[in-house]
Amino acid sequence: MQGRSEDQRDLLDVESVAGHLLKPGIVFAFLAGHRRELFPDELFADLFPSGRGRPSVPADVMAAVIVLQALHGLSDADTVDG
Repeated sequence: MQGRSEDQRDLLDVESVAGHLLKPGIVFAFLAGHRRELFPDELFADLFPSGRGRPSVPADVMAAVIVLQALHGLSDADTVDG
């Protein structure tokens, strides 16, 4: 997870792209504003110990997706289709 550029983070950051569309106080807005605090890179460092590879989707993004998936009771297939 080391070496993730801020440009990549900004590209995947819903708040920077569509934050104006999120209603304050809803879980989507909360995750958009606090995802990196809730799921810091250090929590997932042991998944990539070699440092030679990194996920195509940052772990904090995937963690937020899993939270929303559970919140809405969606299957993996429904989440992908959504």
